[in-house]
Amino acid sequence: MPECEYLFVYGTLRAAAATAWARFLQSQSDFVDSGRTPGWLFQLDGYPGMTVREDHDAWVRGEVYLLHDPAATLPRLDTYEGCEFERQVVSVTLDHGGTISAWAYIYRGDTQGKLRITSGDDLS
Repeated sequence: MPECEYLFVYGTLRAAAATAWARFLQSQSDFVDSGRTPGWLFQLDGYPGMTVREDHDAWVRGEVYLLHDPAATLPRLDTYEGCEFERQVVSVTLDHGGTISAWAYIYRGDTQGKLRITSGDDLS
């Protein structure tokens, strides 16, 4: 896997989600900025899932964190996300300018019949 120290989160790991795992992430990282990445967001079973889209006509909103120790933190988050999600590097456009590469958890399942969150923001 490529080396990357940033993580883009869009659902239960966002600060406003106020989950135990969001608090864990906050304790292991520093908030960088909010931003967006090309993709579609779907409502799954009580949580969102993102799929990658390269056509740039749809965006997923989220937050970027700089991980203190990616080698220790990412395996724990991988376990939390489970086999439904695959960690991939995506390009994130930051709200305050610039673009960075960051890990994101991409939904691997079938999205047929799943409700698309057209705003791209699970918290909107």
